[in-house]
Amino acid sequence: MTSAQPVRRTEAYRCGRLFAAVAALQRLAQNEHHALGQQGVAEKAAARPEPVLREPLREIVQYLVQARIRGRGAAADPVFRSLTDFLPPARAVPTSLHPDERPDFHRGREEQAALIEKEHPSGK
Repeated sequence: MTSAQPVRRTEAYRCGRLFAAVAALQRLAQNEHHALGQQGVAEKAAARPEPVLREPLREIVQYLVQARIRGRGAAADPVFRSLTDFLPPARAVPTSLHPDERPDFHRGREEQAALIEKEHPSGK
């Protein structure tokens, strides 16, 4: 494969983007001490995305409401709307990812986090 060929967007990559979006909403709602931002959580999610994201996905609307209350709706609204782009089509978030897939997870997470930060620096 040459560098000119498109990168295949794997399920792991999409999970990484989903993690970054949910983490951004959680941060906008709860400040820097949000659960998904804690040290080691991204590594756990790269190995087992569904168990790590289960509760935050259940609380996603509450994060949006809290972010709006805190005056961060302009940053939270587009992140919230983007979530459906990252959910696996017609299936649940994977319970686990093979070690070979984890770099794709981290690449997706980093790219999505960078995009969110570029569009809304520090959640403004």
